[in-house]
Amino acid sequence: MSRISRKNYLSSFLHIMVQGINREYIFQKNYFKNLYMNLTNEKFNENNICLLAFAIMENHAHLLIRFEKIEDVSNCMHEINQTFAQIYNKVENRVGYVFRDRYKCEQIKDESHLYNVLAYIHFNPYKAKLIEKLADYKYSSYVDYIKGNIEKEKVYMIFNTYEYKEIFIELHKEYFDKYLKNVTIEKTYNDVINEFKLKNKIESTKIITKENNLLINLIFELENKTNLNDKQIATVLGIGKNRIGYLKNKLK
Repeated sequence: MSRISRKNYLSSFLHIMVQGINREYIFQKNYFKNLYMNLTNEKFNENNICLLAFAIMENHAHLLIRFEKIEDVSNCMHEINQTFAQIYNKVENRVGYVFRDRYKCEQIKDESHLYNVLAYIHFNPYKAKLIEKLADYKYSSYVDYIKGNIEKEKVYMIFNTYEYKEIFIELHKEYFDKYLKNVTIEKTYNDVINEFKLKNKIESTKIITKENNLLINLIFELENKTNLNDKQIATVLGIGKNRIGYLKNKLK
């Protein structure tokens, strides 16, 4: 594949996700994980598409690719999914659709987005609690990067240099730190809500959201004991952000 200039990368990278219909665990068996990867590698190589990163999960898969012709991507994904579905149905003695929709794709916007997607894909097995270390997951490209088994041309496409290890490790560390921070916030607000319900002898958060006096007190506790803003609190409690503003204004 010919090298393209860095400035043209925005239009040539895609993050693709495929998922089992009804979120079925179509990749649960290792046989089907291997089958999907073999089909993907075969079809991509035939159509000059670079597979730069991947993670095959239990019910979905993530692919980071670089392409030259967008129509080739569409044709390839159709052939890959169709062939996989035919074999899957035959082996599992079933009929009907195997994949949810056709496939989803996200165009990479800039270098920061590219790096974030790369780490996001590799952290999927960890966040799904399938492994404790990224290097333990057999069906992702993380180990290939760590061991230096990625083709040099692909390395240059992503990092604009052949000396990528330090950048690769650092961007995954940064992603992990952000992930841990978000998990900590999530645990904190759950603890605050549960403590509030216990203190007020309330079983359901829905009861709180129906009573303005209770609701505003919980909102203030979330503000004081977590780093959540009004928008995040509204999302957590399943209420509108405007309602928070309304309740605060009533107390002024």
